[in-house]
Amino acid sequence: MPSRGHKLLLRLAVSSLACALVLAGPIAVSADPSADLAKAQAAAAQADQAVAAAKADLDKLDEQLSMLDEQYAQAKLAQEGAQQRATALTADVAAQQARVDALHKQAADFARASFQTAGVDTTTQLFVSGNPDSFLQQISTVAKVDENMNDVLRRFQSEQANLDDLKRSADAEVAAASAAVTKMADLQAQGEKNLEDSKALLASLTDAQRAALDAVDAAKVVASTPNPTTNTPAASGGAPSSAAAQALSYAKAHVGYAYVWAAAGPSAFDCSGLMVAAYQSAGVSIPHSSATLSQMYTPVSRADLRPGDLIFWYSPVHHVAMYEGNGMMVHAQNSKVGVVETPVDQWIGWGIPYSGARRVVG
Repeated sequence: MPSRGHKLLLRLAVSSLACALVLAGPIAVSADPSADLAKAQAAAAQADQAVAAAKADLDKLDEQLSMLDEQYAQAKLAQEGAQQRATALTADVAAQQARVDALHKQAADFARASFQTAGVDTTTQLFVSGNPDSFLQQISTVAKVDENMNDVLRRFQSEQANLDDLKRSADAEVAAASAAVTKMADLQAQGEKNLEDSKALLASLTDAQRAALDAVDAAKVVASTPNPTTNTPAASGGAPSSAAAQALSYAKAHVGYAYVWAAAGPSAFDCSGLMVAAYQSAGVSIPHSSATLSQMYTPVSRADLRPGDLIFWYSPVHHVAMYEGNGMMVHAQNSKVGVVETPVDQWIGWGIPYSGARRVVG
């Protein structure tokens, strides 16, 4: 008996042929049936090529959008980090400025005292003094005061240099945060153009061509559904921690939700945004970036995958999914299908680079 997948492929082939015939339009009756058949076959091939080209272009736009989304996430992390450092440095600058101001006041007081006796030499001061012994003690005290003043001046210069360094660092972080904001705006504009290009490409297709694309997408959904009659390779990493189990429960509960650029819930997600929201539901904070996540936490081999582990795709990394168990993963795939469940081996079979996995907790 044909499997569900075979039946689906058969229906898809029939659908594609019907689309081809619609695109080709009515075929005039001819005295040469062989020529008619050749024309029909050529029209069907041309229609198939048009659908295949549109599918390839849409897939390319999807991957570009995923890369832009990841670059945006990286820029956002950079902006947040630079802003945090700038805020901390601003507080450091204020504290350092207070130290410099205090030393400046001490130096000014010393300078004022020195100026008041600057016009009279020591011999004259000795002759006019009513108490020479007392004056000699004052001379010793003045020498000590001069030494203290020199120390204050050295400290003032050192602290002023530190203040200047802190100000330069704070200015650099403010500039970095501003540059990141500019980059985010540019990436968002590129992402919006990418989505408009996808819409324009779909709008340029005929109804029959769009129906053929929908049939392909439907085939993918069915192919992604676990088949209990098949042996899907499953990892043996053991049971998940309670936090990972909660994160997985959250992600699976949001299957069918929309994929939206840079979103992290509650009603829409991008790929890393779904992971952020899932683990946040378990009280665990993780960064909103698949590339950053791929460098954090505990590396896990495919054979040791455990539910709740994060799986990374493409090189460089710009997509992340969560392992469910039984060879399946849940992820916010793209703007066309949103949050879906997919066999891990299916993506590998499609030639999408598998870039490792990480365990956040447990």
